[in-house]
Amino acid sequence: MCGINGFILQNPQIVDPGIIRAMNRSLLHRGPDEEGIYEKRNVTLGMRRLKIIDMATGQQPIYNEDRSIVTVFNGEIYNYKELRKDLEAKGHRFITQSDTEVIVHQYEEVGDRCVEYFRGMFAFAIWDDKKRRLIIARDRLGIKQIYYYHDDNKFIFSSEIKGIFNFPNIEKKMDPTSLSDYFSFLYVPSPKTIYSNILQIPAGHLLIYSNGNIELRKYWDVEYREEKVRKEEEYIEELLDLLKEAVRLRLISDVPLGAFLSGGVDSGIIVALMSQMMGLPAETFSIGYPAGSETYDERKYAKAVSEQYNTHHHEFVVKHDIADVTEKIIPYFDQPFADASAIPNYYLCKETKNYVTVALSGLGGDELAGGYERYLGYIIGDHYQALPDGLIKGIIPSIIRRVPDSRKGNHFIRRLKKFVEVEYLGEEDRYFNLIAKYGELEKRNLFLPDILETIGSYKSCKVFSNYLENTENMNPLDKVLYLDLKTYLVDDLLVLTDRMSMAHSLEARVPFLDHKLVEFFATLPPSIKIRGWKKKYILKKVAERYLPKDTIYRPKMGFSVPLVLWFRENLQEYVREVLSDSMLSEIGMFNKQYINSIVERHLSAADNYDEKIWSIIVFVLWYKKTFLRH
Repeated sequence: MCGINGFILQNPQIVDPGIIRAMNRSLLHRGPDEEGIYEKRNVTLGMRRLKIIDMATGQQPIYNEDRSIVTVFNGEIYNYKELRKDLEAKGHRFITQSDTEVIVHQYEEVGDRCVEYFRGMFAFAIWDDKKRRLIIARDRLGIKQIYYYHDDNKFIFSSEIKGIFNFPNIEKKMDPTSLSDYFSFLYVPSPKTIYSNILQIPAGHLLIYSNGNIELRKYWDVEYREEKVRKEEEYIEELLDLLKEAVRLRLISDVPLGAFLSGGVDSGIIVALMSQMMGLPAETFSIGYPAGSETYDERKYAKAVSEQYNTHHHEFVVKHDIADVTEKIIPYFDQPFADASAIPNYYLCKETKNYVTVALSGLGGDELAGGYERYLGYIIGDHYQALPDGLIKGIIPSIIRRVPDSRKGNHFIRRLKKFVEVEYLGEEDRYFNLIAKYGELEKRNLFLPDILETIGSYKSCKVFSNYLENTENMNPLDKVLYLDLKTYLVDDLLVLTDRMSMAHSLEARVPFLDHKLVEFFATLPPSIKIRGWKKKYILKKVAERYLPKDTIYRPKMGFSVPLVLWFRENLQEYVREVLSDSMLSEIGMFNKQYINSIVERHLSAADNYDEKIWSIIVFVLWYKKTFLRH
């Protein structure tokens, strides 16, 4: 695992070697073990390395035989041994034992199609000196991120936005549409960033830079299609075989490894399989909360799995006082990011790094197998829309609105209210409003008029437009699974996992996002993913072979944070301090009356606005660090 940087200048000039070193230093947390630099004429590549495979000879940059092709690489290619064997048989000569070296030789062999051969998580750059072209690739699911800046004179790329801003004189220009997106989703959806002049390479894409021009090329997408219906047991056996293979590949390491164990189905299956394969007790890691937050604490379920598989289990407790850790977390994202589960992830990764350098995660199971309540809501919505207009637009919403929200943070009532408010809308608006933290009307209350003017007619639901074009022939469940795979998973969960693990120089691996496993799930009929009210049906059937039933069939808790309670208890003063009138006035973007209103209603337990308040807090702190610097 590493951090990579680079730039190409169109006008030949003497390049200050301090630039790439500064870019590399900004990514030191991603690769504390080694630095590598390539400089030739107007091309400069750099990297910081975290040693995982080939400790002795895997230094980057890595070249082909005549040094005309060079690469810097972030990630892991799990099938590199098989690729190497085939390439050596074709006459390619290797000088290292690393997975990185297969990149240059596979490129020699098949050109840009090399990326199709790699099974893993990656973002890499190849400079082809003979053809004078740069190729940057991002893995199929977007597990690793890569950002870029382009103008008439230069092209700059980096694993994190901060790397780009370490190039001189790159202006920080906020994109108003990305601002709007952030408050809807709590993250900025790719390919955009919060900055109008910096973009992401989308998942499953190549970027080719040549003669000052950029070409983006898609090389992979998941195709949801139902194959001939088979017996349930056949699905289970094939899924299990693919899961075993995905876990086995991710046990390849020259450094100690373990697993995150949340107490849920997905992480439990991963721990069960890796324990059996390793033949020795695995290191497992869980997070919990102090007394009073039991609704959010899954440690007893994690402990049950640990005891079953005799793991060396480690538990850590997240404290109420999150002010300091929030200040630490924000710079790692480089842009506003308000998924509050970053907090327990930060603590978990920090403590895990004391024991191992690689940790397997159960991330992805929900998005593949249908694990969220909103998936049920979307399916039910198709039937709900068949009811008379008077019911779905009048009587039912008016009744549900009168039901008070939970004082303890249970989100069911909130979700039910949102459901009845949006289910009569069109497809695009319906799913957007089902998941949005701020709808378009709410944002009109949040922002001042001049900010609304800069946003103009833009609507954040348009984030889904391009993806929905690919879903015309899909059933309702597969449609929303596809949307989440392209948005929520890649831009929230995977960014969170990458940043919080890399903050502590810890590599996180995600077996469920093996692309062969993803492709298999896409062929399953909806009834094998969600059956009746049973979410993740097939995955739970697999889990029955490995986990206690009370672990499998308990209510889903998720990796969430009891902000609703903490804001009302220990953090009241913190909330009021960060969202003070003076600070909001200095930023000059928000309606202070509206923010004061939702804060007071939340603190008095009249309503629950925890996610809305948190999104504003994170933005204020990010903006202060980025633009005010005091």
